[in-house]
Amino acid sequence: MTKGEGAALALWVTVGLAGCFGAPGYDGPRTGHFDGHEFHNDPRVSQPGAGDVLRWMSSSVAIPWSEAPPVVPTRPPARVGAGIRITFVNHATVLVQMDGISVLTDPVWSQRVGPVSFVGQSRHAAPGVRFDDLPRIDAVLVSHSHYDHCDVVTLDALEERFGMPVFAGLGSAAMLAEHDVGSGVDLDWWQSAPVGSSGVTVTMTPARHGSQRGLGDRNVVLWGGFVLKGPSGSVFFAGDTAFAPHFAEIKRRLGAPTVALLPIGAYQPRWFMQNVHMDPADAVRAHQELGAERSVGIHWGTFDLSDEGRFQPAGELTMALRKAGVPEASFVAATNGESFAFGVPAPDPGRGLETR
Repeated sequence: MTKGEGAALALWVTVGLAGCFGAPGYDGPRTGHFDGHEFHNDPRVSQPGAGDVLRWMSSSVAIPWSEAPPVVPTRPPARVGAGIRITFVNHATVLVQMDGISVLTDPVWSQRVGPVSFVGQSRHAAPGVRFDDLPRIDAVLVSHSHYDHCDVVTLDALEERFGMPVFAGLGSAAMLAEHDVGSGVDLDWWQSAPVGSSGVTVTMTPARHGSQRGLGDRNVVLWGGFVLKGPSGSVFFAGDTAFAPHFAEIKRRLGAPTVALLPIGAYQPRWFMQNVHMDPADAVRAHQELGAERSVGIHWGTFDLSDEGRFQPAGELTMALRKAGVPEASFVAATNGESFAFGVPAPDPGRGLETR
């Protein structure tokens, strides 16, 4: 089965099960990106629909994924006081530790991402941190409702173990509550909230993407990225996004991040993905627009979602950096389990740890 055929199968099964898996939507006042029923990108752009999925299915020229070396899981420290430590778990799941707190982005530990356990994409690489090895999690950030980013099985397990808040876009709290995750906290673009009493704040930021879990709930839940800001600096998590003017606006409003977590995978074919996902060249542009001190490439190498090869995003990132004249050390494609420390001595001088 090609990637396009797999996407189409997932689409039609999702449509068939939509009554069970769709999000209830958001009830609130109209804004510049909410019309009273659906959210939209600002500026508005077209998003792929069912017809586009079928066209992709019939024309896919996917590069088969090669096997990768086994993942050697990392055991992160219980706490990071001063400074920032980033550990790439898999896909868009990153453990951010800073100023005494630990935060997870888009956590996925499930074997398969989809509306039910037997539908959707199966992982091709193990998580870089075992679930049982997680430190105390103080907050979770969910960028949007797509299954590979909002894995309710993992969220339920995290809530049962840690009882932490789950920050997500408007309409998410009601959606999560339907899946017995009761700790959802809705945020609008540019809205901020404290993360406990740590002195760290989280701010939701715009992204160019969308949301959907079933038939009839397209874009009824808000999507976005997040900035975590504390005494040790700031971390920007882009979520899923195409390149757009919001990167420059984030820098203008919130300052240049110490580190940016930017997606570099799931970008081919461009006619299908260009309004929802960045390619590596776009990610380099985003890095420059943000003025990030360092960037870490995520959203590649775990779930086979598009037509490019497994290691193509990392190779194209290197070429894009060279073409743009950006130092390669400033933007690296992380592998599952790889950690990076910023502003503090490396607590673990082992695999993949770098210090600014």
